[in-house]
Amino acid sequence: MARGQGAAGDRGTAPPLRGAAAEPDAAPRAGTDAVVPAAVRFWVAVHDLAQARAALDAAAELGLAVELVTAPGLAAFAGVGFCVALERALGHPLWIDVAEAPGTALAALRAGARRLLVAAAPAARSKLEDVARQLGARLLAGPPVPLLRLAAGEDPRPALRRALAATRPADPSSAAGERL
Repeated sequence: MARGQGAAGDRGTAPPLRGAAAEPDAAPRAGTDAVVPAAVRFWVAVHDLAQARAALDAAAELGLAVELVTAPGLAAFAGVGFCVALERALGHPLWIDVAEAPGTALAALRAGARRLLVAAAPAARSKLEDVARQLGARLLAGPPVPLLRLAAGEDPRPALRRALAATRPADPSSAAGERL
C-alpha cells in the first residue's frame, strides 16, 4: 500500500479511459441568481463528510454544478471502505481517486464504488475497464480541470466563490472593458 501513498501532483486534463465520458450528474439548482456558463463544472477534492456537505451546500447556494472527488491519497490513507462509506453517508456520487494503484481500484470496486479516478498503466487499465464495465462502474484517468483542491478542514465556500468569479466573463461596462 505504501506505493500508492503520497501527493499525486497535478495530472492535468484527463480524458475518459474508454466508454462513457464523465457526464454531468448535477445541474445548477433552479431559482438561483448565479449565472454560470453551461460548460463550467467544478470538481472539488474533499477530505471528509463535513467538507463534502459544505461543498454541496456552497454549490447549491451559488448555483454551481459540482463533482466531488476524494482528496489525493485519501483512498490509500483511510482505505476504500472509508471512501465508500463517505459516499453513502453523503447520499451524493463521489469519485474515488485511487491514483496509480490498480489493486486499490479493484478493492474499491469490490467495496461498491462505481466512480473511480485511475491513472494506472495501460495494461492494468484495460483489465480494470473490463471489470468496471461488468459492474456498471465508470473510470476516468484523472479529474478534469478545473479541480479545486481543498486543504483538510478548509471551508469550500470562499474557494468556490473565487473559482466562480474567475470563470465569469468581464463586464464590458467596467473600466477593464473600456480597454477593448
